Parts: sequence; structure tokens; C-alpha cells
Amino acid sequence: MQQNSRRLHPIIWFVISLAVVGILYQLITSPRQLFTTLLIGAAVVAVFYFIFRRTSAGVNGKYKKAVKQSKKRYGSNQKPSKTSPLFSNKKVKSTTQKKRAREHHLTVIEGKKNKKKNRASF
Repeated sequence: MQQNSRRLHPIIWFVISLAVVGILYQLITSPRQLFTTLLIGAAVVAVFYFIFRRTSAGVNGKYKKAVKQSKKRYGSNQKPSKTSPLFSNKKVKSTTQKKRAREHHLTVIEGKKNKKKNRASF
């Protein structure tokens, strides 16, 4: 028997129904207190949301800065969109045309791989 993934557990339905009953009861007995509570709750959620956005924006901002530097250095790899099929056949470029040599930012560090250890110095 397969269980539908959208189905909620009966305990969750019970908690939701109690929340709805509680909100309706508070709306009938003291609507001012209900709106004050909802307003304070919305303010707390908004504060947490803006704090979360600020902290996660730093990581995303650094990524966007790196992408911008990469595009500036190596050029954009985006292809222009085709406007019509008539013009697409006129501009056919060969693959042997202008291959740009990229500068590598890697350096070789000389190591002591082939030198034997002098065990007498230990």
C-alpha cells in the first residue's frame, strides 16, 4: 500500500484545527488582542527574515563578484539569441578561427621529491 506524500498526519490536522479554533475564539472574544498578537508575530518574523537575508547575501554577493571578475577576465560565453532563421545561415564561423590562448594563473613550486633523506642528520 502506497501512501500519498501530500497526506498529513492526523496529529498535524488536530494541531491545525486547534489553532483555527483558538484564533476564531480570540477573534470573537478580544479582536484587539488578536490583531496585536498577529502584528507582533509579523514584526518578529520580518526581523528574522531581514537578518537571514543579510547573512546569506554575503555569500551570494561574493559569488556574484567572482562571476563578474571571471566574465571580465575571460569574456562572456553567452550566445546571442537567434532573431530569425534567415540570418542564422549567413554567419557561420569555423572552429579554427581565432582560438585565444588563455593565461594560466598556476605556478610551479619546486619540491624535494627526488632528493633522498640524509638519515645521519637525525
